[in-house]
Amino acid sequence: MDRARTELFEAARVRELYGRRGGLRAYAASLIALLAAGQAVAVIWPTLVQPTAVAWLGLMLLVQGGLMALTRAFHARVRPDRELAAWGRARAAAEIVHGGAWAMAFPLVYVPGQPITLVAVLGMVAGMIGGVAAGLAVHMPAMAGFVAASVSTSVAALLLMRTGPMEGYAAVMMLACGLLSLANAARASALYNEAIGLRLDLAAELEARRRLQEEAEEGRQLAEAATAERVRFFGAASHDLRQPVHALGLYASLLRRDPPARERRELIANIAACVDSLDRLFNGILGVARAAKARHEDQLLDFPLQEVFDRVALHLGPEAHGRGLALRLRPTRLWVRGDPGVAERILANLAGNAVRYTERGGILIGARRRGAFVDLVVADTGVGLAPADRTRIFDAFYQVGVPHRDRAQGFGLGLATVRQLCASHGYDVEVRSELGCGSRFRVSFPHVMPEGTVQSAAPPAADALAMPVSLNVLLVEDDPLVADAVTRLLVAWGAAVHVCRDATEALALLERVKGGRWHAILDYRLPGDRTGLDLADEIRARRDRRITISLLTGEADPAVFAAAEQRGILVLQKPLKPIRLRALLAREATTTAA
Repeated sequence: MDRARTELFEAARVRELYGRRGGLRAYAASLIALLAAGQAVAVIWPTLVQPTAVAWLGLMLLVQGGLMALTRAFHARVRPDRELAAWGRARAAAEIVHGGAWAMAFPLVYVPGQPITLVAVLGMVAGMIGGVAAGLAVHMPAMAGFVAASVSTSVAALLLMRTGPMEGYAAVMMLACGLLSLANAARASALYNEAIGLRLDLAAELEARRRLQEEAEEGRQLAEAATAERVRFFGAASHDLRQPVHALGLYASLLRRDPPARERRELIANIAACVDSLDRLFNGILGVARAAKARHEDQLLDFPLQEVFDRVALHLGPEAHGRGLALRLRPTRLWVRGDPGVAERILANLAGNAVRYTERGGILIGARRRGAFVDLVVADTGVGLAPADRTRIFDAFYQVGVPHRDRAQGFGLGLATVRQLCASHGYDVEVRSELGCGSRFRVSFPHVMPEGTVQSAAPPAADALAMPVSLNVLLVEDDPLVADAVTRLLVAWGAAVHVCRDATEALALLERVKGGRWHAILDYRLPGDRTGLDLADEIRARRDRRITISLLTGEADPAVFAAAEQRGILVLQKPLKPIRLRALLAREATTTAA
């Protein structure tokens, strides 16, 4: 039996020993003992030395009163299990006194030469030993203490008072009574142990079932909450997706009427705005989905925060400047450990949210060391948050102070993505804000020592987007609309585009067309059982000269990104902004020239 179960057994024995609180059983034994003693003395009263008999009755009254007082003290309050061992020892000591008090009937009540008094006292004491021992069998120390004290004291008194053979016979009978009582009490104790064991097993099983029920109920509530959240999320996403799609249809129908040039330019600008709105919403939804699947071990690197600061400032600087805001960076030499892409997404979402909700003043991005961590801080002079909004801002599609979502203010997915990413990677995120006094967001990353001096990436020059000369682009795309759109765009930039529907056509084309510089843009999902990554492996295996390969996909599976990274292939995710594709091709020209 292990220690924990032994402690449970001991606690159960002590509780059983003292009986149930408020029950008659706790005091019934003492009352019965007093009645038995009084009745025995009353029967043989004429033959007794009455003062000593009265003294014994007083002793019994005092001892039984002490036992009842001890029981009452035990039940005065609910006793924790850690206290019960001490109460068991106290009851064992009390039972030793109790047994000795019964044995004192021989020197105080028995009158030598009066056999009737010996028979009465012997029968009374032996009967009480058997009865009390059986009642105390649930707690062996208390039972053994009572039997040992009563039998040993009785035998000693009888032998000291011996005036004839009757006292010797009585002493032998007391020893036999004690042994018989111990044997019966041992059997009763075994039954008690079995009953307590069954009760503990039943209690453990009931507790396990209760925990299972609680866990099942908690799981059901979490599942219902997750389902409700998904329904609300996709309901809101569906509404926001339908809005620009609906507007696109209307603008397209107006454009088919071949309106005048001025109106055509306005319609094209509105269509571009709708496309941009759809692009931002898709990116936001994909960001939440990826954040929910993020894992701690993904791309954990040691990197300088300054590089992340510079990239975020490069993206958000024009928007902040256009709104008349100052976007300030506090330079830092601190390094952290984590996923640089995750850190950039967190900082970009926090800073982008600050830009949208700041009307005047500016945004500050900085970092500071705090023990084993580095706090990335984004502070603004924006509208601030009411206490009720400080937790809701991390809910998807929630916008502060915008009862009906305004796409010009974003979609309410930026901070939801931050929460998901921080929860997935174990980062602490904290917000401090007062209404009308701006906000301050803090995210903690593990600090590491710098690996060396790193030069921050400089912003691209104005001519960095120049297209390379004589660039052959292999586009493998089975969707005719996507293939046509990308082809038109590349041709407009001066590239020679070769379009193929599947891997077989692409490999045949590369064998047929020789010379020139090539950049292959491969869709991940291709007809048949081959993917864009499989095709990339075949292209590299068949062509001797180096060819740049990019993967174009709408997949959100992290395994696709990991497989592409292992091959050194850049992933272009749909929907793809033209400026990013042009920057990719321009970077290739710069790399080739270098």
